[in-house]
Amino acid sequence: MSSFLPDILALFFLFSLIIRRLGVNLAFQPATYQLLTYVLLLTIGLKGGQALTSEFTFSLISNSLIVIALGVVLTLVAMLIIHTFSAMNQSDRVTLAAHYGSVSVGTFAVALSYLQLKGVSYEAALNLYVALLELPSILVGLWWLNRNQSSTSLKTIFGHQSLMLLLIGLVIGGLYGDIAEPMVKQLQPLFAVMLALYLIHMGAVAGSKFGEFGSNQLFLICFAIFMPLLAAAIGLGTALLLGLSIGGTTLLMTLAASASYIAVPAVFEQAQPNANVAQALVASLAVTFSFNVIWGIPLYHHIAGVVA
Repeated sequence: MSSFLPDILALFFLFSLIIRRLGVNLAFQPATYQLLTYVLLLTIGLKGGQALTSEFTFSLISNSLIVIALGVVLTLVAMLIIHTFSAMNQSDRVTLAAHYGSVSVGTFAVALSYLQLKGVSYEAALNLYVALLELPSILVGLWWLNRNQSSTSLKTIFGHQSLMLLLIGLVIGGLYGDIAEPMVKQLQPLFAVMLALYLIHMGAVAGSKFGEFGSNQLFLICFAIFMPLLAAAIGLGTALLLGLSIGGTTLLMTLAASASYIAVPAVFEQAQPNANVAQALVASLAVTFSFNVIWGIPLYHHIAGVVA
């Protein structure tokens, strides 16, 4: 019977979303949500840094540059689609494109747990790629909107909690290697529980936002489903270029297909207060996150198993 059910992680999200639409809100208070994200981000960072210490090669540098280029390409592709098929103003177009050129650490965490449940291994470098893929779309988007001025500071771009927590984990895990293993082992059981709670919260938030699409409703829904599929295909091509395993390919496809709903909204709300960040957030969270968690990740894993 279990073979006919969605992935167990998807059910936490799906039931919370349905319950929210029925009028019961399971979302946590901001402080609780922040604690959940801290545990997830630090655990991912520590594990990644720890593994990278033993797996570092000079090819990692060139591969990282390719991954950064992937982030730029995804942003430009999203920008072209939005410009061609929507009537949004330039600020809103670039803001939406930046969300889809960046990545969702939450979606990545779900994909990690999905692979672990199935016993599928992956390259440690994927943990580094998460941090690298946070930046290109922000840089490209803000440069595009401010190319005739110099008001955007590096602090605005780099000073976001999610990115900093990932980098802290990567650096500490990398510096201490096996010494950090006891801490990682203690965090690992918490990771699964925190991820389930995180998905319950995100399901409630997504369920509350389905009615907030505004006048661009049809385009946003279509874009928020089509763009992840196109981006996953681009991510697949990049994974094949890098020679990643099935697990690594699944994760890179998932990252490419995901859309930011933490880092990019926070940066653009500060740097571009006139941009419609709420519109982009509804698309990335209510539609794309839902699609990836329920259907996307199993699909990307299946494709990776066939191609990689």
